[in-house]
Amino acid sequence: MIRSEVAEFIALGKLPSEDDERPDEIVAAAVDHAADLLGRIARPVTDEEAHALAECFGEDECYGVGWVLLHLIETAPHAREDQPEAARRWREGLTS
Repeated sequence: MIRSEVAEFIALGKLPSEDDERPDEIVAAAVDHAADLLGRIARPVTDEEAHALAECFGEDECYGVGWVLLHLIETAPHAREDQPEAARRWREGLTS
């Protein structure tokens, strides 16, 4: 079961890119909103929530919000042995 605060974050879709072509104030508002929603999610998340959250990664760090998302996903009970594929691809893509 996915909690309402997690579902609300997931409903935002992919995190915006730092290269987003929309006006800066719109991107800043989207980033702030995503960060605020992430901050309202109590830790730890469930494995089911972690897998759903992993689909929200964007193309880059999203001004640090991507790392907050990754650390949230890592609180899931089985995150160390069964990290969601999308989270692993995102992390490896940034570090390669």
